[in-house]
Amino acid sequence: MKRKDISRLKRRVEAIEQEGYLHNCWIGQYRPRGTARGDNVYFQLRSKEPLPHGKRSKHLTPDDLGHYQRLVKNGRELRKLRKEIAYLEKLTRSPRATICASASDEWYTPPEYIELARQVMGGIDCDPASNAAAQKWVKAETWYGIKENGLTQPWHGRVWLNPPYGTGIQQWIGKAIGAYEQGYISQAILLTRPAPGTSWFQELAGKFASCVTNKRIKFIDAQGQQQSSPVHGNVFFYLGEGVELFRAVFSDSGVVARPI
Repeated sequence: MKRKDISRLKRRVEAIEQEGYLHNCWIGQYRPRGTARGDNVYFQLRSKEPLPHGKRSKHLTPDDLGHYQRLVKNGRELRKLRKEIAYLEKLTRSPRATICASASDEWYTPPEYIELARQVMGGIDCDPASNAAAQKWVKAETWYGIKENGLTQPWHGRVWLNPPYGTGIQQWIGKAIGAYEQGYISQAILLTRPAPGTSWFQELAGKFASCVTNKRIKFIDAQGQQQSSPVHGNVFFYLGEGVELFRAVFSDSGVVARPI
């Protein structure tokens, strides 16, 4: 029974991730002061973390309100679902499996996809979200682990990025786009989950070439073991001038598209 419950909950998680969500956000309301004061009530999206435009609040028009109310509600539901899934998965493990289970939350991209990225960019100079185990095949000139916090470090050259898929993913995506547009990095390939309802995904899809994979990538855990197929799919984004080479190299891995 628990396995059926977990499958149902994971399907709901995938649906929310596809639709979009916001964590640590809420919607407040206010009335203007001074001469503008009246009966009108205005709404703001407020966040504990900087939003994609760099501020912690965003004015909402009446047309925006329903959309952002849904994203905030989705974020709260998603947090509860993930806790419930983790609890049920723990219950389904045998005592021995529980003892031997890895405490690591890190997942590594299989070497064959790293090689595709290397073919497109000609090499990997910087891997800002990595660790020593993954560097056995990424072999970046510079890499940052959890302790170094790649978000606070300089990025340069040709970047490979498989960012953490949690609530902070928009910060990683925002830094990648900013570093590319400001000329700090020359090329980048990003591996993300599909989340068309989020602002960071829409910005990537609107600016850069992408490859939606034809199968879900089975990531590698801290023990070097390939995991089962994940709940969500995968999308590669390419930031750079070599779009045609990206198309040629990644065409066997999925559907390659570029903004009109």
